[in-house]
Order: sequence, then C-alpha cells, then structure tokens
Amino acid sequence: MSGDVELAARAVRAGAAAALAEARSELDVRAKGSPSDLVSRADTASEAAIVAVLEAERPDDGIVGEEGASAPASGARRWYVDGIDGTFNFVSGIPHWCVAVGLEENGVPVAGAVYDPNADELYAAGPGHPTTRNGRPAAVRDGRTLDQAAVATYLRHDKGADRGAALARLEERVGILRTGGAGSLELAWVAAGRVDAWAQPNVSPWDWVPGAALVAHAGGRTTVLDGDPAWHVAGPPALVEELATLVPRR
Repeated sequence: MSGDVELAARAVRAGAAAALAEARSELDVRAKGSPSDLVSRADTASEAAIVAVLEAERPDDGIVGEEGASAPASGARRWYVDGIDGTFNFVSGIPHWCVAVGLEENGVPVAGAVYDPNADELYAAGPGHPTTRNGRPAAVRDGRTLDQAAVATYLRHDKGADRGAALARLEERVGILRTGGAGSLELAWVAAGRVDAWAQPNVSPWDWVPGAALVAHAGGRTTVLDGDPAWHVAGPPALVEELATLVPRR
C-alpha cells in the first residue's frame, strides 16, 4: 500500500477496535440532528483512536471528524473521519456498519479506507493503489441497465430532500433499491461490484470522501449534482448519468 492508504487502513482498524471495546458496556446513546441520527460512546472512542493515528504521522494535515474532532490544515490535505458509520445499526445490533477514513486534497477525494468489522473486510484505495478488498483488486460492476441495478440510498428528514418524491422516482426506475443506513459501506460495495450505484442528498463529507475515493479508484464515477438538495451519485458512468436525470432537484 502507498503511505496514505496504509495509514488510512491502520486508522480504521484502530477505530473499529475502540468501538468494539466500548460495545461491551453501556453505550450512552443519544440523538443528534434527528431522532434516528444517533451517537454513542463507541463513536467518540473510535474517532479518538483514529485521530491519534493520523496526528502521529500527518501532523500538518487537517482533520474533520463527525463527532467534533478538528485539526487545522497547513496545506491542501484534509482527513475526514467517521468513527462509526451506521450508528443506528450498531446500537440496534444490526451487522451493517463500518469505520471510515478519507483523504481530500484540494477538495477532491483522493484516498480512503472503509472497514467492516462484522465481515472482517477492509476496502482501501489511493493514488498508485487501485481499490482492493482485503488486498485483492476490486472494481465497479458495469453493464447493467438501471432497471436491472441495485442502487443504495438513504433519505432522512433533515437532509432536505422530499423523501416521498425521491423514493417514488427511484422505485419507478431502479431494479432494487437498498436503504441500509451505512453509506460508506455501501459505497465500498459499489467499488467492489456488489451494489451497482449509490445516490443520496446533501451528504456530509465524512460520509462521502472515503467511499468516493474507493469508487473512483475502482473504475467508477463520482459526482455532486448542482441544485437543492445536492445529490451525491456514484457508480459506473452510465448509471450515474441516468440517476442524475432522476433525482428531484430545484
């Protein structure tokens, strides 16, 4: 692995270990922006473990964590950290969550790592390191039409989209619509050819940068569409183009 990719991989493993250690005791769960947007002590412990790894080796890089971690950047590089993506699933005992770290440079996702502790699967990618899953090459799946495709999305009231209109338009055209609740993991699945495409509105950078880097280095396309809401779309180029015409924007 290249230096940044190897660092991201170590960081997500450290975060997962911290989260799982906290899961053995009371998690102190509370809601944030909406009743289903949860945070627990495991989230903050994972974020702290990740930040410690990054700060030790990239002290000049910026850091932004979902749970408030912050370090200023002296240049154009910024790490985005999601200690647990899919906290609702994590605290509910649903084995669909991950730990994610992504590097953005000059506003572009360039490297990332996503770790699924339940499946023990590590996805990693960056410059000079095409996307891998547990060290083996991964690539987006091409050739399916939209009505044959599995597309992942996530629609929450505080994300600004008309959920009814968005679901209606997607369900009418998409073969299978997934709403699993762990966006970075599903982006990793797009990069590995398990899910065909991904579309969500007004995505936070820690939910986008790690997985977008994986998709880009796996031969896919990622884009943020102008409009309100700003839909983030990833997948093979043909499906991204089709989805861009479907999602409702003003």
